[in-house]
Amino acid sequence: MVPMKTKAIVLALILATLAAAAPMAFSQRELIDRIIVRVNEEIITQRQLNEQEERMRAQLAHQYSGEQLEEQYNMALKNLLRDMIDQDLLVQKAKDLNISVESDVVERLDQIRKQMGLASIQDLENEVENEGLIWEDFQDNIRRNLLTQQVIGQEVGSRIMVTQGEARKYFAAHKKEFSSPAGVDLAEVQISNQKWGQAAAAKRAKDAYAMIQGGAKWEDVVHKYSDGPNADSNGDVGFFPTGALLPEISKAIQNLDPNDTSNIIQTPSAYFIVKVLQQRSPGAPKFEEVEPQVQEVLYNQKMQPALRDYLTTLRKESYISIEPGFVDSGAVNPGAIGSAQELAQETQ
Repeated sequence: MVPMKTKAIVLALILATLAAAAPMAFSQRELIDRIIVRVNEEIITQRQLNEQEERMRAQLAHQYSGEQLEEQYNMALKNLLRDMIDQDLLVQKAKDLNISVESDVVERLDQIRKQMGLASIQDLENEVENEGLIWEDFQDNIRRNLLTQQVIGQEVGSRIMVTQGEARKYFAAHKKEFSSPAGVDLAEVQISNQKWGQAAAAKRAKDAYAMIQGGAKWEDVVHKYSDGPNADSNGDVGFFPTGALLPEISKAIQNLDPNDTSNIIQTPSAYFIVKVLQQRSPGAPKFEEVEPQVQEVLYNQKMQPALRDYLTTLRKESYISIEPGFVDSGAVNPGAIGSAQELAQETQ
């Protein structure tokens, strides 16, 4: 069993992550409220904006304090309404594209259940409602996140190309940024003795290992068996400098190449199966050793302006009405009541 305090912390982190990515999160009760924005058929209310401001401040308070907190909060506040409108536009676009994520919602809920060490989805629902939230809103928030990600991936990400030539040029100019001590990047399947009991945990480890040996995808095994906190990111646990790993794990991976997986590793607290993602040499690496990271850096650099361009296009195609006193920092025509399309229609 996972202690109640741990469950509360895990749920709080999940809520913070969802709130950051999904500005329309978690209305706690049905209320008639003042509408401040219309985005086609969708609305944003004053209460939703206020609640989002509170959540954003609470999230930032985990990282900052004092004057630095106020500075970060005021900077984020400038784009909060923009981000809420952005998500409405992307969710509406998902409907136009006939994108469905219902099976992904079920999978994500089960991942959250596992992270919290809960036996059933009903237990997760109870935990969510104990936090004063509405279960349907919690599910819908996950759905909106997933729809947003799908649209961005399909309509923006799939069109971004990073050539090897670009990557080599960037690496040559930024070698120091990719330097590191010797070590290894790992992913894991972690099966907890505390959760399952040692005998059951050992059996689950054998079943997971058999699944890997049978050719199953690593991520499928992680999602099915891992109790680790990084299960929702395919078990990726990051970089470990040489000497930082448990002796049992260090010994098990010492002769593994990238993409190899270990045998079952037994420790006092859990059973592990570890995958080597990358071996790093000390100092400046060779380009080939960090090419995926370089590609990712350049992809992310291209993604932000491309996404903003795409959202600007969606704004031009949409009707967006904002009450006086509120500002959409992503507006195509700042200060206008509606979109250019809507204003043109009104003058006809």
